[in-house]
Amino acid sequence: MSESHSEFYERWASMARPYFAWQFAQFKPFIGRRVADVGCGLGNFVEHCLAADVESYLGVEPDPELRARFMELRRGPRVRLSAADDATDPRLAEEMKAAGIDTAFSVNVLEHIERDDLALRHMIEGTKPGGHICLLVPAHPFLYGTLDRLDSHFRRYTKKNFLELLTRVGGSVTPVKLHYFNALAAFGWFLKGRILRETKQEDENYALMNAILPAVSRMEAILHPPFGLSLVAVLRRD
Repeated sequence: MSESHSEFYERWASMARPYFAWQFAQFKPFIGRRVADVGCGLGNFVEHCLAADVESYLGVEPDPELRARFMELRRGPRVRLSAADDATDPRLAEEMKAAGIDTAFSVNVLEHIERDDLALRHMIEGTKPGGHICLLVPAHPFLYGTLDRLDSHFRRYTKKNFLELLTRVGGSVTPVKLHYFNALAAFGWFLKGRILRETKQEDENYALMNAILPAVSRMEAILHPPFGLSLVAVLRRD
């Protein structure tokens, strides 16, 4: 019997737990008390937010099946799903304001949205002044291949085109962190997506990632690499 959509994501999320922890660590100093996780999926970062003493977690997820499974998995007085499930819907910004959101958090989401400028504008508008917008997106257009198409990515980002995106978006924000992330995995992504042209994510991909993560994370804690699989960005809402 084949997996359902949510079962695949649940299995993938279980295998990628160490990677999620490393991703969250990039943003932990900027996480406030009231967080909107835009594109939350099954809530892979809920436990990290709650462990960081977040008072209120607002999940934003457009996929109905993932939303339903999120509500089964993530119960608690500090966790809820947004009524506005689409980041390009201006009602999201209004709901974030009403919830007093001081941190917009979004990992591997903007690349899935054709109007990434509109989605980012709503995250910025919905975040309180003095708060932060924490983003992780795929890096480097030259890495775009079959695995990106499999994941329905519209694009990958560089520092330059991300800053150009901020110019298009407008709004009062200041970049406080902008660096590439997970350099070693970029080679694997290029091999599998551009050379081998793989058309599905194999379990061995996650096993390899977990095996190399301790060494890679220690190296990148000392020095940010000049390239990477992803781009980390933190913006302060002025």
